[in-house]
Amino acid sequence: MLDSDTPLSKSGILEHAPKDKCWKDGSIHILLNSLLEKGAIHEAGFIRTGKGFGRTFAPTQKGLSYFSDLLLNISQKSQPYKIFSQLIQENVFTNEELDALEELIKLRK
Repeated sequence: MLDSDTPLSKSGILEHAPKDKCWKDGSIHILLNSLLEKGAIHEAGFIRTGKGFGRTFAPTQKGLSYFSDLLLNISQKSQPYKIFSQLIQENVFTNEELDALEELIKLRK
């Protein structure tokens, strides 16, 4: 399981990208530079790649907020319940994540 706090290199990002992505692997540097400029990700460190070193990237709080806002915008066009029920049916969440969501719901009630 990929930990969301684990910084990834370009190759790591490509390994975890969906197979049906709408961009080419060679475009990864353009995407990363754009996300860096927007403050959605930051350079988290370096890893050894062959004879050299490569950067690793991790999301920033601004990036997490961006995706949260994006989900809210999508859910305004649909019903949030339907989105989350579909995600649950597709087994997107781990048991630990489901437990955490249950706790959040309990706190909200």
